[in-house]
Amino acid sequence: MSRPVSWLPRLAEIRRSVKNSVRSHYERKDIERLFELQPRAAQVLMQGISPAAKVGRSYLLAHADLERFLDRIHEGADPASLLSAGSAPAPRRRLRELVQVDHLPATLDTASSNISFAPGTLTISFASMEELASAMLALAEILECPEQFAAVEERYVPFPEEPDHGDRDREAVEKLYVELQQLEQDKYL
Repeated sequence: MSRPVSWLPRLAEIRRSVKNSVRSHYERKDIERLFELQPRAAQVLMQGISPAAKVGRSYLLAHADLERFLDRIHEGADPASLLSAGSAPAPRRRLRELVQVDHLPATLDTASSNISFAPGTLTISFASMEELASAMLALAEILECPEQFAAVEERYVPFPEEPDHGDRDREAVEKLYVELQQLEQDKYL
């Protein structure tokens, strides 16, 4: 009888963490933390999921491959059969993009306190260039997401004001007044 898979009871938590991650690849130490495994077990799991891209002396597991693996297990597949199923190794792919740090994108709700919005006004208060750069990056992330962009536009972009017809009306009244004065002068002449 094979050993039970220690991380299987935490499958939903692991899937949620991977799904919400912005990483492009996972290192062995990331797999250790995520699955709560020892280094050798994490390495074996990575090799069983997919051929890893090699960067220096480290191997990296693509986010998409890990997500597919977790989805297949969630759909009812046996993890042991999935890990042993890969008899012919797939060709290695060249690494094109690498994002190794998880970072939650900023939203209007999570924007830092030094950014304040008001209709028609944006204020960024800062004491250092790092604070300014951080606030501007957060603002860029907020505006990059179509839903957040629409929310900013809806809440803070003022409606175009109706043209003030008061000046035009005043000019018309003044013109009528001048004509009336002209008529009165003509009448007394």
